[in-house]
Amino acid sequence: MVEKARSDNVGESVRNALWAYLSFFSTKVLNLLSIVVLAWYLEPAEFGTMAICLAIMGYFEIVSQFGMGAALVSTRDKVEETASAVLLCGLLFSGSLATLLWLTAGRIADWYGDPLLSSLLPVIALTLVMRATAVVNLNFLVRELRLKAKLVPDVLRGLTKGLVSILLAVLDFGVWSLVLGHLAGITVGAITTWIIRPWRPTRKPDLATFKYIAGFGAHLIGAQFINATPRLLDNLLIGKVLGATALGIYSVAFRIPALGIKSFTNVAGFVLHPVMSKIQSDPEALKSYFYGSLRYCAILMFGTGAGIAVLAEPLVHVLYPPKWYAMIVPMQILAIAFAAGTIDMVPGNLMKALGRTDLMFKISLINLPFFLVLIWLAVPYGITAVAFIQLVLAIIRLMSNYLFLKSRLDISGHRTFEALVPGAVCAAVASAMALIVQSALKTDSDLVLLFMMGAAFATAFLVSLRITAPEIFREIALRWMQKTGGA
Repeated sequence: MVEKARSDNVGESVRNALWAYLSFFSTKVLNLLSIVVLAWYLEPAEFGTMAICLAIMGYFEIVSQFGMGAALVSTRDKVEETASAVLLCGLLFSGSLATLLWLTAGRIADWYGDPLLSSLLPVIALTLVMRATAVVNLNFLVRELRLKAKLVPDVLRGLTKGLVSILLAVLDFGVWSLVLGHLAGITVGAITTWIIRPWRPTRKPDLATFKYIAGFGAHLIGAQFINATPRLLDNLLIGKVLGATALGIYSVAFRIPALGIKSFTNVAGFVLHPVMSKIQSDPEALKSYFYGSLRYCAILMFGTGAGIAVLAEPLVHVLYPPKWYAMIVPMQILAIAFAAGTIDMVPGNLMKALGRTDLMFKISLINLPFFLVLIWLAVPYGITAVAFIQLVLAIIRLMSNYLFLKSRLDISGHRTFEALVPGAVCAAVASAMALIVQSALKTDSDLVLLFMMGAAFATAFLVSLRITAPEIFREIALRWMQKTGGA
């Protein structure tokens, strides 16, 4: 019975993950395509200025959300009361933080020595309020696992952002093209979410409801704030110490790994959290589901990270002008770091499903000194050194999460290791095959090299998957035949 329940839950997760990943992937593809086009019109320094804005906004968004969306997904009763409380608190927090950002924009601009920030930050702060207006609608879609419906606002958001940014860049708006495109995308996404999943407050929340979301969110926001430090503080420090041009190259180096890997954290969270919440009362089914999720995530993410790292050089040469070639090595390291870091998402969602956000906060608090010290020490040595520290921090997070789960939730080290092995083996074999093709192939065409290396990597990965995880290979093949047969 436990095994059947695990199979049903994993099957449900795979189906929903496909829709969730299609949603994120399509949005990120649109975003990447727009960035590639924009890279030919804008300078690295302009991307760097935008990266400073987004890093500051990243911290503000975490505080404004306060883990309330996750509280709505997790709650088992008083759903409407919780939704009303989430909307009310979200608007209050977002409005207050947007006002604070407007008031401090001038001082931030002085600290960075970039006068443009004093005008850009108040405009981009409007996205805080726009996100808050649709936070309940969005999390109802997640709670109900209507991830196919969520595809529509996600795609429209990405399409609007890209088209507006490109149009304004062509018209020589500079960094304003990035800011206004971002604001337009968020606005269209929020409006579409309201249309796809209408909702209005119907019940007044009581004090107990506010206490629930405050208690749930207090630890979660602390964990999110600390865990966001490696990807936000590095941008803030690079912009200050190394300048906007270095930050622009570093931020664009994130784009392709973020497309294939980093977004998967959010995608899987949309699926794993609600499914784990449903089976939280069955410890054995929950643990079996945890190991199964680790196995699938490791296969997908280790393979994606290795593929991006191996193909980075010809890929960048094909997509970007020479002024961006300095991002190749940082992008390779970041791809590996993201692949390792994504695995942390599975235990994180397990702790959220169990309501143990206090464990998430404690783990993050232990990791915080490592984050701060290592990033601070790395920045003066350049963006490649910072990328390498991201890999070190990903390993630290992975180990600390495992140790806490082992001691508090009876997670087996042996089964955890077994779950990670197939993904690691497939990624290593496929990478070796792609590098052999690169060394043997004599061509001056980066496009041909990219195609041949990619084909070698994909073939070797699938062959390795067939050997190391035949049941997963058969499931993928079966789903592919069903799709093609249905077409």
